[in-house]
Amino acid sequence: MHRRAIAAALLTFGVSSAHASSDLGIPPECGSRAAFDQALRARLGDTAPTDRVSVVITRAAARSHLRVQIGAEVRELDDPSCTELFRASLVIAVAMLGHEPSPAPEPTPTAPPTPPLRYPRLSVSAGVGVNAGTLPHAVPALELESKVLWRHLGVAASLRYLASAAEMTATNKGVELRALGFAASGMFRPSRLWEARLGFAAQRLAGEGSGSITQQGSDSAWAAGPTLGLAFAPLQLPPVWGGIGAEGQLNAVRGRFEILNYFQPLSSDAYVVYRVPWLAGSAFVRLGMVW
Repeated sequence: MHRRAIAAALLTFGVSSAHASSDLGIPPECGSRAAFDQALRARLGDTAPTDRVSVVITRAAARSHLRVQIGAEVRELDDPSCTELFRASLVIAVAMLGHEPSPAPEPTPTAPPTPPLRYPRLSVSAGVGVNAGTLPHAVPALELESKVLWRHLGVAASLRYLASAAEMTATNKGVELRALGFAASGMFRPSRLWEARLGFAAQRLAGEGSGSITQQGSDSAWAAGPTLGLAFAPLQLPPVWGGIGAEGQLNAVRGRFEILNYFQPLSSDAYVVYRVPWLAGSAFVRLGMVW
């Protein structure tokens, strides 16, 4: 019984000490911990972390000293009045809790970066357009083109077919022409959308006599020369692309078609039905794929 009485007394003393320890940092004449916690919750809400705030007021003969600590952050203040220091402790605690760094937001998932393009790249396209200047009249044209591309340079090669067109004289004698050609060019690419081209093109013109010619034969001639062009490809949906292009050609080689009169002397000049002009041009709408 004697041992139980001692244990009960010790337990009672420990509980009383625990209750009293919460106010050890604040002298009763200055304030109380309960009043501090209540005021802090009134300022910051019921979820205010009062257990993280340490407030200690030390009294001296002439001045009192306040020490407020939250984690590793400490604020200290001296004043003759400890009640003023108690009020100041609340202001300091609110300020310190308000300036605590907020938890870093969780990083939002981002899409993986687009891998850089690898060069050289190969492109194949088909085009439909119009040609003027190679045959007697502007005619529809078809194109099949392949390209090898680097970042800012490239090379292109193409085959082109020009639909037929006829050239007739006043006496209803003439020739019907069609053409098949090829072109090769080097390219400068300031961007993926634009291409400036400089190259060479040649067309083989095949003609057949038409109209009232007695003996209708067939023959061929060539047109060839340097080319200068510009292309724009606004449609970029890899691997599909689409665009337009225009090209001019200076014909250094100008074939011609003649009507021979077999009943005239050999020294007489033949009648020229058609001769390729100096200048020709074409424009195409292209749709292709790139790898």
